[in-house]
Amino acid sequence: MHQALIKYTVMRLALFVVALVVLDLFMDPSILWLAAAAVISMALSYLFLSRPREQLTQAITDRTEKRLNHKAEARRTGLDRPDDEIEDEADDAARAQGE
Repeated sequence: MHQALIKYTVMRLALFVVALVVLDLFMDPSILWLAAAAVISMALSYLFLSRPREQLTQAITDRTEKRLNHKAEARRTGLDRPDDEIEDEADDAARAQGE
């Protein structure tokens, strides 16, 4: 996922910088200048970055499914219990053997 995220983020930033440079030719720097560059870069990223956006979405989906599958496996094997619960169970077993 990291590679897809970095690629998409760099491309979005590049579009923002390009929009800033183009607007610099026509406008004096101001808050409006930054807002216009942000809106323009969002529109351009929607139009031109659909494939990297889909790759990032797929990477996030894959990672989420992997994490959910790992948690389900931990539940099936009993490894999802908190440490204090496991320690209490071990203490109870040691006391039962000592009596």
